[in-house]
Formats: sequence, structure tokens, C-alpha cells
Amino acid sequence: PLLLISSLNLHAVMFLEIGLFIASVALLYVYLLSYYKFWDRTCVPVLRPKYPFFGNSFDALFSLKDISSIQKDVYDSFPNERFVGLFTFTKPNLFVRDPAMIEQVTIKDFAFISDRGNADDPRATPLSMHLINTRDDHWRSLRNKLTPTFTSGKLKGMHGQLLDCADSLVEHMKTIESAETFEARDLMACFTTDVIASCAFGLNIDTLTDRNSLFRAFGKATFNFSPTRKIFRTIRRLLGPLARFISLPGGIKPKLIEFFIKAVDDTVEYRKKNGVVRQDFLHLMNELVEKEREMVSNGQMDPNDPHMFDHATLVSNAFVFFVAGFETTATTISYALYELALNQQIQEDLHKEIVTVSAKHNGKLTFEAFQDMKYLDQVISETLRLYPPVPALTRKVTKDYRVPHTDVVLPAGSFMTLPIVALQLDPALFPDPLTFNPDRFSEEKGQTIVKGSYMPFGSGPRICIGARFAKLEIQVALAKIILKYNIMKCDKTQVPLTRCKASFMNVPDKGIWLKIKPRTTAAA
Repeated sequence: PLLLISSLNLHAVMFLEIGLFIASVALLYVYLLSYYKFWDRTCVPVLRPKYPFFGNSFDALFSLKDISSIQKDVYDSFPNERFVGLFTFTKPNLFVRDPAMIEQVTIKDFAFISDRGNADDPRATPLSMHLINTRDDHWRSLRNKLTPTFTSGKLKGMHGQLLDCADSLVEHMKTIESAETFEARDLMACFTTDVIASCAFGLNIDTLTDRNSLFRAFGKATFNFSPTRKIFRTIRRLLGPLARFISLPGGIKPKLIEFFIKAVDDTVEYRKKNGVVRQDFLHLMNELVEKEREMVSNGQMDPNDPHMFDHATLVSNAFVFFVAGFETTATTISYALYELALNQQIQEDLHKEIVTVSAKHNGKLTFEAFQDMKYLDQVISETLRLYPPVPALTRKVTKDYRVPHTDVVLPAGSFMTLPIVALQLDPALFPDPLTFNPDRFSEEKGQTIVKGSYMPFGSGPRICIGARFAKLEIQVALAKIILKYNIMKCDKTQVPLTRCKASFMNVPDKGIWLKIKPRTTAAA
């Protein structure tokens, strides 16, 4: 009898534990569902989440579809709405379709929606204290300090370095003249890595020749996307400051972080020891560090000021200039070459302009010459319309915000999505949107583009700080290449291109394969 009673008690405990588990799951389910009632209390049309907790993020998180397609599906499903209610996990996310509203929230109402919605904790790693991750007053202080880096005078001073790197690129391209094909994105990534190393750090690393350089390895590691890495990166963002204390896979290896910091520190030390002065990004940032150290020693600045431009801020922003400057620019150059290969007449018109304008500048591709290349600018603008580097802007609501012309109030901590790709492929805004047509951006037609519908570099105060530098880099690369080579499609050229599902960026899934043919009348 005692054994029977003991057995019954064991079963009772087991059933009790199972019951408690089921009840806990049910309560959690009901609790999560309560979050998803937010839009039901408003006039906002809503796209119902597939699963609790994940909200509308499931397909993106698990790389079931690329982010551009996800954004466009939402956009196209509500053709008559100004906005749509979504959920980023359990947080409300207002998906904005109306260009006029986008213009308002990114500029006029910026104070309410000033933070990036996809930022990491600024102290998560030794390279996290940069413009993309900082918030509120810290971001404003940092942005004001770094803005002088990209003045017209500074860009003009770097023009010679850009030309040198582009000359090395076309010289290297001699090695693939007889090849049946080459992968454009990898080649352009080597070029842009060399540009950033030269213009930001004053280093001549020649990645075009040495594909195994640590700088190239560092760049590849930063953008080596996989479905698993995407999940862990999202978890780190959800954890916020807690991520500092939890080791998760998928980040940049400590060895590569140490390499990058050492490369920056060694360059600063060498310049200091040898009296070397170069007007580049690193010089300006080091001047900020020295200036604020002096202010602290003179009692003009609190040594504990959280906005101080210290060593961590210097190396972090050197890092973000490097990664933002090489990957997105390389991809844009590659997309431009792809479209020029498919549209030979546009390529010939561009070649003619480059030859004509350079002739007016004594056969040189001067800084001023590029200001006169209007068609080149149109080609780049149209490339960025079809292939914006980032599929959408995500903003975090920092103060309760009343949606314009409604009674809907978005609480602080909720999100707003501005769908760049979907807007720029909307036939109502850009007729025949899948056709590559640089004339959309002619002086006359460009004036008719609806404000808030075209923003490949972002919009408002948070617009990409390096946009003008990136555009100049793209101009120089395309001009040098098109002067010397005819770009053509080959048997491996994918038409149309498919996008990578595992990437947060708008990148091709299988590379961009092209071939080249030397022009008989190459110029400058």
C-alpha cells in the first residue's frame, strides 16, 4: 500500500507540473496577445502577425524572404492607405506609405523619432560607440563634431587619393581582360577597401593585389551574413545593455577587433612621432581627442562627461566609416555596372559625356569635372533608386507621438518603418519602375519627384553623413572604368538579380557576374 500511495503521489506531482506548465504557456500566450490589441484600438489598418512574440518579424528573422520583398509585400497589400500597423516582436511599428508623412516625421517631427530602430548598445563592444548606435543628445553632439569631416574642401582634398585608387583598379582590371567573366562586387569591395584605408587612415594596403590582407578579412567578417548570424544579431539588439554580459556567437571575432584597433592606434602613434599631417578622417578625429583632453586638463570640461570624444569614440567611428564606406559603395558601383552592361546605349551616352567633360578640363578628371558630369550623376541616382543600399529606414519613437491628422498616439519605444525600396519601385511615384532610366533625374524631370519618395541615403538630420563622399567615390570609379572598358553581360549574368535573404542590406544573392572589353579609344 505504501508503494501504491508513493506511486500515486509521484503521478499527481507530475500532472501538477504539466498543468502548471500548460497554464504558464497559456498565460504567456494571452499576455502576448494583449500586446497585439494595440492597433485594434485605433483607426490604423493592421497586418496581423503570424505568430505571437515574433510579431511581423518572423520571415525576416529566419531568412525566409529577403527584407526588400517583405517590405514591398506589405506596401502593395494596402494600396489605398497612408500607413499600416505592424509589430516588431511585441512593439507597435507604424509602416508609413505616405511620402508627405515621411517628409514630416524625418524632418519637422524629428525630435519625436530621432533614434535608429536597429541600433545596438553603444557599449556592447570596443567598436560600438559610433554615430549609428548613439542616441539623443549624445548623437547630436557626435554628429556636430564629425560633420566638418565631409565639407566640400575636405572632399576636394581627398580627390587625388580617390583617383590614385581608381587608377590602381583599372590597372588591375587588365588581369581580367581575357577572362570570360568576373564577379564585380568582390572586385569593387577591394577597391573601396583601398579607398577607405587611404582616405580615412592614410594607409596604402593594396587589397586589389593582396586579397588575403587583414583589412579585407575584417571587412568580409563584418558583412559575412548567414541566417544563424542574423538571428544572434537580432537577439543582441533585443537584449540591449544585457548583451555586454552574454557571449553570443555571430559577432566579429575578438582577434579582428584587436587588429583594427591596433591599426588605428599604430597610425596615430606613427603620425605623432614623425610629425605627419594628413587631412583625412583619422586626423580630424584625433584632433578632437587631443582638444577635449586639453579642455579637461584646463578644467573646461568634466572628465566624466558622457559625450567626451575619447579613444573608444575615435576607434568606433573609424570602424563605422570603414564598414559603411566600403560595403554599400562597392555594392552600388557593382549594381551600376550591371545596369550599364544590360543597357549599352546608356553606357555609350555616359562614355561620351565623360570624354567630352574631361576634354574641357584639359583631359583630366578633376574635382570640378565631376560637378559638370550631369548624366553620370543621373546614372548613379537611378542605380540608387532601383537598388538602395538599405531596404527601409527603421526609427524608434523617443517621445509619445501623435500621428499627423489622426488621434493615434505612438508610445515612446515603439517603431516606425519607412519603406525605401517599396516607395522607389511604386509605379504611381516612378512610372515603369523596373526600367533603368537615368532621365528620371534630369534637371527638368528631377523637379517632379515627390518629396519623401526618394531617400537612398536616408532623410532628415539622420541622413548618411558620408553620402557626398560615397557619391564622389562612385563617380570616380565609374568614370575611370567606363573610359577604359565596355562592360558587358556574360553567360553567368543573372537577369533579374535575386536578393540575399540573410542580409539586412540590399545585396545580390549570387554575386554580379560581368565581363569587360577594352575600348579602342580610352581616355584619361
